[in-house]
Amino acid sequence: MSILRMGGAEIVINQKGISLMEVLVTVLVLGIGLLGVAALQLTSLNANQEGYYRSQATEIAENLASKMRVAKNELYNGSSLLSDIVADYDSTSTAFSCTAAATSCVDSVCTQAQRVAYDRWQVCDAAQNDLPDGEVFVTVVNGIRARIAVAWTPTSARTDLGQVQVLNQRCTGLGVADTKDCVILEVIP
Repeated sequence: MSILRMGGAEIVINQKGISLMEVLVTVLVLGIGLLGVAALQLTSLNANQEGYYRSQATEIAENLASKMRVAKNELYNGSSLLSDIVADYDSTSTAFSCTAAATSCVDSVCTQAQRVAYDRWQVCDAAQNDLPDGEVFVTVVNGIRARIAVAWTPTSARTDLGQVQVLNQRCTGLGVADTKDCVILEVIP
């Protein structure tokens, strides 16, 4: 027992330490707070990964659009209609095939068909290497526009944390599976 003196009064203090109950409550509150921090960290990592995939897909789509513009200037030389150029890159609602490497057009002269095949293979290869289950689709719109869709399998949402996975519904109309997310770029080459 200890005595505390304040002013002229004496106060008797019977407590000699912290009770075990106070320690347990403190540990419980601290544990709940740390679980919240861990949940926020997981959500942040998931969102960061999806942002990375989206930026990679955008870069791949822009790369294909650039290749189409270069092909228009180098190969077609103004002798073809825009609809012919777009039609050569059209995948008719199926993903580009990356099964075998096309003839390289980097150090050699290629025909129009070889150049288109090589461009398609390069873009498809980039999508498969940079994205999970990456695929590239090209659809002709109104005869002169190319709608480029780059699709990937998104990271799964953490439903235990309240996340909801929302996929882009415009992708399914381009031949993309409804379990995938995609970036769509529409260009006139």
